[in-house]
Amino acid sequence: MPVDIIVGGQAGDEGKGKVTAYLAYSDNYDYCIKVGGPNAGHTILYKKKIFALKTIPSGFVNEKAKLVLGAGTYILKDWLLKEMKETDAERRIIIDPHAVIIEPRQRKRERESAHMMRKIGSVGTGLGEAIKERVQRKKIKFAKDDKHLSRYVKDVPGLLNKELSKGKKLLLEGTQGLKLSLFYGEYPYVTSRDTSASTFMAEAGLGPRYARDIYVIFKPYVTRTGPGPIKSEIKNRKKLDILHTKGREVGSVSGRLRRVGEFEYATAAKAVALNSANRIAITHLDVLDENFSARTLPEIKGNARKFMRKIEKLRRIYPHPEISLISTGPGLFDIIDLRK
Repeated sequence: MPVDIIVGGQAGDEGKGKVTAYLAYSDNYDYCIKVGGPNAGHTILYKKKIFALKTIPSGFVNEKAKLVLGAGTYILKDWLLKEMKETDAERRIIIDPHAVIIEPRQRKRERESAHMMRKIGSVGTGLGEAIKERVQRKKIKFAKDDKHLSRYVKDVPGLLNKELSKGKKLLLEGTQGLKLSLFYGEYPYVTSRDTSASTFMAEAGLGPRYARDIYVIFKPYVTRTGPGPIKSEIKNRKKLDILHTKGREVGSVSGRLRRVGEFEYATAAKAVALNSANRIAITHLDVLDENFSARTLPEIKGNARKFMRKIEKLRRIYPHPEISLISTGPGLFDIIDLRK
């Protein structure tokens, strides 16, 4: 059984957490895997509670699923332990021995860097410093070295490949978006790693032949928490107030109000192509119209319908992705599922 992958098609904050949680619950995956660092949060509204997660996979809502952190994961231990308790994940968490523990000294050094904090717009979690030291082969701390986490440590590549051979279903959740990719993003205003589906597979210890459905997530506009290019940035205060409140456009890690720009078709097309995305998920569609109430595709009207016509053009891009999921509200099940 192959692996399904969630990727961001913009500058992060696309709503990957909600889409991941919905798929994990509705499609009943056996393993939900997360890679990346705590500099990006995924927010899920589930059972009338908001979960703003930095490390735990958003698929925790499926209580049968094992929750896996790959070798390409960077962990703030106190945040992880807190999230494990909040999500009742202690009994089902699995951590690769080579997942990195971000140390206080790395966090401190990053926060003292004017270049990282002011020019690049780092949120100061220490991720960039931890990756830099890993690349430099310095002495860093791995999950296998931590006495509090060692009981959760397993050979993740060995486990996942064995489970795939048994027909188990895997959902892989990446972080951030293509505009922030170290390789393909808008350098230097990028994160410390690549943010494409290919890299997510490698960080989880999985080979490329196992990829099946690759979901690229878009919302009807682009947001950035920090500095960096946004085409047609919105300056209208009234429109921004709506987006910051109804659209909940506040960084879940930084707490900053996000900058907002119009939808970038060229960026979206690039995200489809680079990720080989065969499925599209749309979030925040309800933000476009004051009295949005659609629960089926034909019911989508007004500005939302105009945006749908725009995004349908992405089906021209190889591998010609299908529009599969449309989020129509903040709740986990406020989804139009066109796969059914």
